[in-house]
Amino acid sequence: MSADAREHTTFVNARIFTADPLRPHARSIAFQGGVISAIDAAPRGEIIDLQGRFLGPAFIDSHLHLTLAAATLTQLDLSGCRSRDEFEARVAAHASAMTDDDAWLVAFGWNEADWCGEAPSREWLRCAASRPSVAWRMDQHACVLNDAALARIDCTAVDGGEIDLARGILREQAAWQRVVPVIPAPTLDCKRANLAKACAHLHALGIASVGSMEYLTDLRDVFVPARHSLSLRVHATVLDRAWPLASPPEIPEETSEFFRIIGLKSFADGTLGSRTALMLDPYSDAARDCINPCGIAVEHAARGELAAWMRVVQSLSLSPSVHAIGDRAARELLDSCDHAHDTPAPRLEHLQTLAREDIPRLAGRFASMQPLHKADDARLVTARLGASRLERFFCFRSLLAHGARLAFGSDWPIVSPDPLLGIKAAVTGLDLDGRVFASSENISMTDALLAYTRVPAEMLGFHSGFLREGRAADFVILDRSPFETDFTRDMPKVDATIVAGRTVFTRDRTLCADR
Repeated sequence: MSADAREHTTFVNARIFTADPLRPHARSIAFQGGVISAIDAAPRGEIIDLQGRFLGPAFIDSHLHLTLAAATLTQLDLSGCRSRDEFEARVAAHASAMTDDDAWLVAFGWNEADWCGEAPSREWLRCAASRPSVAWRMDQHACVLNDAALARIDCTAVDGGEIDLARGILREQAAWQRVVPVIPAPTLDCKRANLAKACAHLHALGIASVGSMEYLTDLRDVFVPARHSLSLRVHATVLDRAWPLASPPEIPEETSEFFRIIGLKSFADGTLGSRTALMLDPYSDAARDCINPCGIAVEHAARGELAAWMRVVQSLSLSPSVHAIGDRAARELLDSCDHAHDTPAPRLEHLQTLAREDIPRLAGRFASMQPLHKADDARLVTARLGASRLERFFCFRSLLAHGARLAFGSDWPIVSPDPLLGIKAAVTGLDLDGRVFASSENISMTDALLAYTRVPAEMLGFHSGFLREGRAADFVILDRSPFETDFTRDMPKVDATIVAGRTVFTRDRTLCADR
C-alpha cells in the first residue's frame, strides 16, 4: 500500500445524506488531510465499516454564545423548576455549598412557564442571605436580584430597560447595563478552561461549527490566543454595540482555519417571555398599568439608526446580525434591510413572530431561527399574544415556501444546543411539555437537516455544511437514520463527530477516523 493510500480513510456501508443537491445520497465517502477526496468511489486507505449507520455533514449551530454558555457550567441551573419551593431549595443548596465569601450566587434558566405562575421576585432569593444573588430568566433578557445585590447596583432608570424594585426584577438594558458590569467576572484561566469544556460538550452533540456571539474583550483574550488549538470551528459576531457610527470598533484581524470574526450584532427588541419583544399590537396578558404594553425597542432600532448601522458594518466587510423577535421589530428590521446593502448579507436573528404580509419579504434572506425556542415559548405564547395572532408564531414552513434561507441554531445557553432536539421541534411541533403546537408550520426532515448544515454554512462562511469532493471532512455519525425515526417517540444517538478528518467525539472506538 502506498503512503498516499495509507493517508486516506474511507467509510463504507453507510447511509449518507450529503446535503448536496447534485448528489443527495451515497454509500461511501473517503477523505484525506481533513478534506473529502471521493464519494461512492473505490475504497482507499483505511476502511471503516459503518454497518448501516447514518453519516451526514456535521451539525452547525448558527447562533449561540460560547463564552456565556461556558460560564453557566459553573452556575446554578434553575431550568425545570416546577414550583417556588423547588426554586428556593436549589438556591439554598447552592448557596450553602459556596465557599468563597465574596462570590456572587449566579443562577440561570428559570422560566415561569415551568410552574405556570408569576415570575420570581426578590423574596425567592432570601435563602441566599447576605450573599449577592442574581437569577437570570432563561432568555437572559430579565433577571431577579436579592436585596444584597440590589444594594450594589445603580437603580436609576436606563433607556430601553425596565426596573421593578418592588419585585427586584430588571429587564433588557437595565439588566445588561446595571447588573452585568457589577457581577465579578471569571478569571481568564477559568474562561479558557470552560471554553474547552463547552467545545467538548458540543462535539458530543454532533456539532463541528458554530456562529458565536461574543464581546470584544473575550474575542481578544480568550478566542484569539486559542485560535490555533480550537477543535470547534468558530465564526464569531461581535456583541459590543456602544460605539458611535462614525467610529466603529477595531476588530481583531487574527484568524485561523478554526476562527475568524464575520460580523457585528445589534438588538431591535427583547423577548416574548419577558414581554419585551416589540409587537404591532399590545400583549394580551399585559397588566393595565404596564409601561410598555407592546414591548420595547432598543439600541439602534430605538434611535432610528438601524439601517445606518447596518451600512457601517457592511462597509467593514462584515455581516450585520440583528435580534428581532416581535412582529413590529421584524418589520422595522426588514425596512432597514431594504435601505442597507446586499453584501455582506444581513442575518435576521430569531424572527419568532411575523405578520403574514412581511413573510414574502424574507425571500432570499437568511432567517436565523431556533426551533427549541418554539418548543419553549409555545407554552406561553397563547397568553402573550392571544389566539388570533398564533398564525404569526414561528412560520418555518411559510418562510421556506416564500424562499427564505432558513438557518437553525440554539442560542445556547438559552436552550439546549442539541440539534436533534431542535430537529424534533421543527418536524413534530411538540412543545417542551409534549403537546403539539402550530403543527401547520412543521417542516420536512430534509429541510430541518439543511437548516443545521448547508444553509448555516452558507450564511456563516464555512467550507463545510455539505459533502462533496474538496469540502471539509466534517461528519456526524448517528446510530440510525433520522429519515426513518419517529421523533415523537425516540431520537437517533450521536455515535461519532469528526472535524477536519479528526475524531473529536465517539461512543465507539471502531469508528475513529484517526486511531
